Amino acid sequence: MNLTSLRYLIKEGFHNTWSNRMMSVASICVLLSCLVIIGSTAMIFLNINTLVERIENENVIMVYIEDKDKDGNVLVTEDDVKEIGKEIEKFDNIESVEFVSKESAWKAQLKTMEKAQAEFFTTVSDEIPLPDAYKVTVKELSKFNKTVKKIKSIEHVTVRENNELARKIDTVSRAVSIISVVIIAVLFAISLFIIANTIKLTVYSRRLEISIMKSVGATNSFVRLPFVVEGCVLGVISGVLSLGAVWGVYELAVYLFRDILKGLSLAAIPFVDYALPMLGIFVAIGILSGVGGSVITMRRYLNKEGSEISEI
Repeated sequence: MNLTSLRYLIKEGFHNTWSNRMMSVASICVLLSCLVIIGSTAMIFLNINTLVERIENENVIMVYIEDKDKDGNVLVTEDDVKEIGKEIEKFDNIESVEFVSKESAWKAQLKTMEKAQAEFFTTVSDEIPLPDAYKVTVKELSKFNKTVKKIKSIEHVTVRENNELARKIDTVSRAVSIISVVIIAVLFAISLFIIANTIKLTVYSRRLEISIMKSVGATNSFVRLPFVVEGCVLGVISGVLSLGAVWGVYELAVYLFRDILKGLSLAAIPFVDYALPMLGIFVAIGILSGVGGSVITMRRYLNKEGSEISEI
């Protein structure tokens, strides 16, 4: 196939898109609807994933140092406390280890009390009733239990952790990922089906032309390319329009739920950060759906003789 023929076939693809504009508009609307749902699902997933990451960062293990026994005997020295911190840092699945001195912890605790209550505790005794501690953040919640078990094996420490919350967060994160993938896969299959049927109708309306082309010796590639170009055009237009639609829907949802988000001390992620990647994905899905639908449909007909096509 020479360059002149290629340009002619590409031009025919654009011409067919306009000639069959009613079917083209229908295809774009259906594909746009699927992409909007896919994009909305993706933004919901990204927001939930951001929330999960935030909770993960706040879900820490507090490791308290038992510096004295019941009789008041000293169990660990300052050097021992430092060694405990170093030992925790060597464990797997440790994101960070932050030392919290009993003095700073006690000052923070006093600030949460009423003035009279704080004065009472400071007057009764100069001794600080809190132990030194380490604030440990884990990397993966799926390994949370193993990490807690290792820390508990250290002598003279008491661990406070929220195992149930960690388990729920990990479950929610996995569930959201699976549901998002399933929804996107199903909608992509629907888009492919719709595009294939649209191309099928186009082929039906041009069955005589295809029959003649096949009869005079046109190759399958020569007949197929305009339909592939048509699928690409529909995919690109659908992708661009879908981005604008998702952007508008997202901003509207953020505006409507702004009070709820503010009350929960949450903030929606800015859409602009994901606009370009989403545009690329939408256009890719649109082109893949369009080209895939064209190829699937044309294969069925181009495997037949021209006379058989004319009888469809």
